[in-house]
Amino acid sequence: HYYQNTQGVIFVVDSNDRERISDDNGQQSYDKDGKILFTARDELHRMLAEDELKDAALLVLANKQDLPNAMSINECTEKLGLNQLRNREWYIQST
Repeated sequence: HYYQNTQGVIFVVDSNDRERISDDNGQQSYDKDGKILFTARDELHRMLAEDELKDAALLVLANKQDLPNAMSINECTEKLGLNQLRNREWYIQST
């Protein structure tokens, strides 16, 4: 399987894209064809729920931190739900 023997995951997020990092309004978003749009938070947590990744460490790269409206590291941490992760080593780094 794709994740077999994975020891770490590097997840890159656009810290300037507030709409796609998480769904603050609690409503699902759809594209023009009616397909569900998943947020970065959705994708991260779905991936980390895979059994083969249960012991993998997580490194989040918060990209585009040089832009004036970029979310702070603390805001990215909150929006991605990193503090809710249990039994997993993780770190977030600005880039």
